Amino acid sequence: MLNTPMSKLFPNRAAWIVGLGALALAGVASGQAQRPDATLDELVVEVQALRAEMNQAAAASIRAQLLVGRLQMEDQRIAGVVRELEGVQADLAANAQARAEAATRQRALEDAVLTATNDVREEALRQLAAARAVAQQNDHRQQALKRRESSLAKELQEDQGRWTEINSRLENFEQSLHALPR
Repeated sequence: MLNTPMSKLFPNRAAWIVGLGALALAGVASGQAQRPDATLDELVVEVQALRAEMNQAAAASIRAQLLVGRLQMEDQRIAGVVRELEGVQADLAANAQARAEAATRQRALEDAVLTATNDVREEALRQLAAARAVAQQNDHRQQALKRRESSLAKELQEDQGRWTEINSRLENFEQSLHALPR
């Protein structure tokens, strides 16, 4: 067939073009069939490597989001504890002022009792007893506020420690990302 003249194989021009197209297509098909199987194996290996990298990137992204979320939660927690601590400290200051005023009133009433006559003395003693009760309430409140302040300070310190630990983990994670080959 290869030694046969083209004019006999393709008597008209349309047949000639179709014949050339068929020969070209056969050449391409035979070239693909002769490609080594190693190319397909290489592509499979490359696709598997890409999948592994995508899985690693997805896992790293999730891990980063979790760390950032935990850091934000700890930030909010610290802010809440700081607000509460500031409120307790403001209450402590107000209570200290009330204690000072109660002590001053109590001293004035004690002086009034000492200098009072019998008819006024009874009223002064009642007022002194009430002032002492107020002073005692203020003392109890002061102690409770001091305990709450101490508890909040400890809680704040623990939260700040957790924040520092999470932030450190996030920084280590960031450094490990920079160390990866690009």
